[in-house]
Amino acid sequence: MDFSYLLVLAAVLILSPFALAAASKQDKKTKTKVRLVFLFFIISQLVLGFLNWENFESGRSGISLAISYPGSLLWLFFVISAVQVLLVLLNTRFTTLYAAILNFVNTVVLFAGLLRLSSSLGFQVVSFASIGAVFLCLAGNVVSLILINRDKNIIKKYPFKI
Repeated sequence: MDFSYLLVLAAVLILSPFALAAASKQDKKTKTKVRLVFLFFIISQLVLGFLNWENFESGRSGISLAISYPGSLLWLFFVISAVQVLLVLLNTRFTTLYAAILNFVNTVVLFAGLLRLSSSLGFQVVSFASIGAVFLCLAGNVVSLILINRDKNIIKKYPFKI
């Protein structure tokens, strides 16, 4: 029996208080660090696109699969990620908000793109790079929410003491 989901649950429970503590801090230094982490996650997704996404042993990169199968909409994931990088680098309140919104859209696009690509190829498109891109996109959702949070009292709403 595989209990890896318990590890994910434990990690979420352990990291949640730290994420809430970072979200409650509204100083410029903390927001800059969180913005850099968010930017790192997005750039890492793009870099992973140049690695093998077809299977665990060998295969085509995510970019080449997106180009070869435009109907999968996987190319949209890379376009949105590039736009997000530009928005985060502009570093205004509204561009950061749009980058956060686009990250949630990009999560759906990535999942849909991988599913459509898998059905086009006739086998599951799974590799360490594609799994890494999925987890970076999901983690980017959390980091973007921390970044756009404006509630200084969010920590008081958490049921456990930090």
